[in-house]
Amino acid sequence: MSDRQMRAFGEDAARAREILEVLARYGIAERAARKLGVEGQGVGRRGRFADPELVRLDTGARLTSALSELGTTWIKLGQSLSMRADIIGDEVAQALTGLQADVPADPVGLAQDRIAAELGAPVEELYADFESVPFASGSVAQVHRAVLKDGTDAVVKVLHHGAEAKVRNDLNLMAALAAFLESADPDIARYSPSVMVAEFTTMMLQAVDLRHELTSMRRFAAELSGFDWLIVPEPFPELSSSGVLTMERMEGSSVRTASDVTGVGWAVNDLTRHVTEAWLHMIFDDGLYHADPHPGNFLVPDSDHVILLDYGDIGYLSGPRRHDVVRLLMAIIERDVASLTDILLVVCRAPAATDAKALERAVDHWMSEYLPENSTSGDRDMGAAATAVMQLLRRFDLSLPSDLAILIRVMIRLEGFGAQLGSTVTVEEYLAPFLTEYIREEKSLRNALRKVTRSASSWRQITRDLPRDLGILVQQLRDGDTRMEINFRDPDELTDKIVDGVIASSSLLAASQLMSHRIGPTVKGFSVPGIAAAGVAAATWRSLAVRRRSHKTLAEDVFGLIRRRR
Repeated sequence: MSDRQMRAFGEDAARAREILEVLARYGIAERAARKLGVEGQGVGRRGRFADPELVRLDTGARLTSALSELGTTWIKLGQSLSMRADIIGDEVAQALTGLQADVPADPVGLAQDRIAAELGAPVEELYADFESVPFASGSVAQVHRAVLKDGTDAVVKVLHHGAEAKVRNDLNLMAALAAFLESADPDIARYSPSVMVAEFTTMMLQAVDLRHELTSMRRFAAELSGFDWLIVPEPFPELSSSGVLTMERMEGSSVRTASDVTGVGWAVNDLTRHVTEAWLHMIFDDGLYHADPHPGNFLVPDSDHVILLDYGDIGYLSGPRRHDVVRLLMAIIERDVASLTDILLVVCRAPAATDAKALERAVDHWMSEYLPENSTSGDRDMGAAATAVMQLLRRFDLSLPSDLAILIRVMIRLEGFGAQLGSTVTVEEYLAPFLTEYIREEKSLRNALRKVTRSASSWRQITRDLPRDLGILVQQLRDGDTRMEINFRDPDELTDKIVDGVIASSSLLAASQLMSHRIGPTVKGFSVPGIAAAGVAAATWRSLAVRRRSHKTLAEDVFGLIRRRR
């Protein structure tokens, strides 16, 4: 290993070598292992890296086994990658869904020591009762039953001993390895490992700081207060810290089968309807949503309430991204292949070399196969359709932004929640009202004024920085340090409308000047160039009018959908 490579991995050089040895043994990253100076196994001048027995396995099985062998943080990375079939392929993603981090509980006493150190008092002074043996242990934390001083039943989530340091060290090493693999192995570089590790890092750093989960619980409690049937456990901030989270203990029946639901008085369709409406509210109204709606995170205490658990996995959609999602969903519901293709090109930031026409044909084929015209929402397999879209994107070297990938996973799980219980309620039938409300808010005067104010502020910033930025850009272009690639997509044909308007206005002004000054040649006193300019203005204006009449806005799409459903 060279000195430069040693410095890149710092004190973790030995661990980096060990990781590459494991990957190479499974037939992964052999080229990178050789470049790093890892010794191969077996005979021969260069040694044999891969185990012949292991390389007979398919790629998903090899990667799953390798990550399992590397430990907890790497298993969590595999679980995260299982949501990115658009990058790693469906077969590998499916294999990674089977990864489970089996982390034993800490020795008795360590959790109590941590609580005392972080909360500033012995456990006996903080709680009326505390069970020293946890009833559950996950990848980064374990959970204990407790009773507060006022008699409230509680659960206490405590990070495993040394979890933060171990996770941070692993993440730093992952980032260094990802950068090295990208430079050392072109086959791995096409999966953009640095990008995937960066996304994973954000998620894991939140997981080892329980204050994020406490904040999420309090925010969800406020934003879901209008749903009087939905219960969010109450957290206790005075008994919580970065490594400790104390919350109300909730009791209820599991929600895994139809009999679980009906046994406490709920009708399956009613429960599915309530849950679906709550999630659409979170996604489209708040932008912050619970990202793991699987049955294990629900309890039903009685026939009127549902308890929602586990707030460590959340998703967030910004305002502009919500608009992208609305357009995407409308294009699918309306079976508008051209619009859906344009939206995918925009949100996936397609490179200039992407064959848009070929992509449109592939989208058309996907829609015909998974969303046939005469089918009903109950006949469609949302999971299969989403999987096929991921495969389609991967074929064209496109990948979804992480926030959209998470949302797709959530929508699939939401559909699967009802399907597992045997519900006939589907997500699709509740989408139209939320899309309508979203468009109404977008068109409101208050929102328009807010956009104008934000735009004015942005333009002031751009105007102030533009001279300096242009100077830097010109210098970089002269030095050959910068190249420009322009890839412009315009689903609303806004650019065409602007260009047509400018041409029509300019031609009309030119015509008036030419004709008023009788610029020659002339015919019976009329300027021929002026007449020609007037003709161009008329033709362009007509083209603009036709385009405006023929192009449907998003609002028109939504209201057209509502009218047809009625």
